[in-house]
Amino acid sequence: MHVGYMTYLLRLYGISSLKEKRAVIKPLISDLRKNFNASVVETGKHDSKQEAEVTVSIVTKERGELDSLLQSVWQRIIWNGIEIIGENGEIW
Repeated sequence: MHVGYMTYLLRLYGISSLKEKRAVIKPLISDLRKNFNASVVETGKHDSKQEAEVTVSIVTKERGELDSLLQSVWQRIIWNGIEIIGENGEIW
């Protein structure tokens, strides 16, 4: 069994309020949970309008599957038009 997590620091453009930020981040979190069977939570930058920190955690049987899923999560975030400006994670 393999466990991995990745914390993404995201830059949001055109956001002028925390309400607008929530309107972008909440659907992203729901999308990642639904499509990757992952645990996803906003872990930081709660008071910043232009940045968000989201952590994704996934458990798989095979290491290759975990690597593939984490790469797909990264691509899905980019596909949603959000810029990743930092990432940090671990795999066990």
